[in-house]
Amino acid sequence: MDEPELNANIQGLRAQLDEVDREIVQTLNKRALLVQELAAIKGEAGVALYDPEREEEILQRVAEENAGPIYDATMREIFEIIMHRIRDLESHR
Repeated sequence: MDEPELNANIQGLRAQLDEVDREIVQTLNKRALLVQELAAIKGEAGVALYDPEREEEILQRVAEENAGPIYDATMREIFEIIMHRIRDLESHR
């Protein structure tokens, strides 16, 4: 592969990564909005916001649906961080 072709391939892959990053940001914000809606409903009903059983269900499902190449344990860790950080939004409402 010559240098211009290599550079074109690199630029093409970077453009795809940029698009995936945009999609991830949009999806995370969509998830955060849904969590905020759920928190409002739970708050009005007097239901506890944090449900460790539900969180574990989500983490198990994420690992089961993971087709790789990210390891299941790593995917769980990623989602634990996502859920924890989004849960932080509940306390800033």
